Amino acid sequence: MSEGLLFLHLLLFMFSFAFTGGLGIYLQRVARTGDAGAIHAAFRAANPLSKAGGIGWILTGVVGGALAQAYGYDPAAPWLLCTYAIFAVLLLNGFLLHLPWQRRVLAAAPGPELDAALAAPIHKIASAVSAVSVLALIFLMTARPG
Repeated sequence: MSEGLLFLHLLLFMFSFAFTGGLGIYLQRVARTGDAGAIHAAFRAANPLSKAGGIGWILTGVVGGALAQAYGYDPAAPWLLCTYAIFAVLLLNGFLLHLPWQRRVLAAAPGPELDAALAAPIHKIASAVSAVSVLALIFLMTARPG
């Protein structure tokens, strides 16, 4: 059973990253084209996928908790406590910063309004926080320090 949970946890992690981080990288590249039609089309197509990725992250966390219990890890182990905190930051970052930014881009009219939405500094900060969070989670899940 533990191996099945581990497989599901890794599968969900890859799915979630692809549908959030991977799409984010793609959307950044489309945004750099400056083509308002292509930008709106890409963001519109990505919207349900991003939401699915967000739900995937929640499921990844639930399965991760079950996996930690199945392997008999102490839920108060320092590496797990750090994991919980970083995971919470990742989820909040996605739902409170990335998702509203994507909605702003979709709602923006072509021209200065769209340019301003795409250049919003909060998006760049949120992207960096997401990247560092994912890398930290991978480190904690593989090294299990402490």
